[in-house]
Amino acid sequence: MTKFKLTIQVSLIAAAALAAMDSAQAVTATLFGTRAEFLTALAGAPTVTQDFESYAVGTSLAGVQLLPGVTMSTNLASLNVFSSAGIGKAAFATTRNQPETFYDINVGGAYKAFGFEINGYDPATTGPGFLSFFFADGDITYTQIPVLPPATETTALFFGVIADKAVTKIRWSEGPELNFSCCEETVIDNLIAAQPVPEPSTGLLLAGGMGAAGWLIRRRRPAP
Repeated sequence: MTKFKLTIQVSLIAAAALAAMDSAQAVTATLFGTRAEFLTALAGAPTVTQDFESYAVGTSLAGVQLLPGVTMSTNLASLNVFSSAGIGKAAFATTRNQPETFYDINVGGAYKAFGFEINGYDPATTGPGFLSFFFADGDITYTQIPVLPPATETTALFFGVIADKAVTKIRWSEGPELNFSCCEETVIDNLIAAQPVPEPSTGLLLAGGMGAAGWLIRRRRPAP
């Protein structure tokens, strides 16, 4: 065998190995649009939750561990506990002086299942917000998912994910307001995480569905 042919064969083997690694790393995830579906798919796995009711109104949540290994952050100046009659206590970011507002739920603890609620989303908004899920393998398949507003401003939208890779971050980017000066004034509430969760091979990931009108998944992969 000539050196030229050997080099070609080695290159082909290396390319095949890289392709196999890329395929193996691609996350398999199921997104859920209702808490009931999410909990059913967990099949009794132990959960930890946070509804903010134990916090005093105005408490800063910056750097606070809300669940084991879980914190929240925002691009605005502060993140505090907010309360209203129609919503109750929740995490709220201020001041609305940026062209875009986002909430990051920073997930540690190797959780493979995570859910939460968005509330205060105005049905009269001019456009959708966008939801992105990030995983330990770097997969960006489930990012920039458009989310349309619900029927009323106090209707909570639940979003959950169960995956075969650990969730590392969830970002909620608010939609624009009618006057285009900034963005929606939503809150984040009712965090729920589970570990461990059933592996995808059990078929439990097929039990869930999107369940929320307006969800469209833009499948995007990193450039090769």
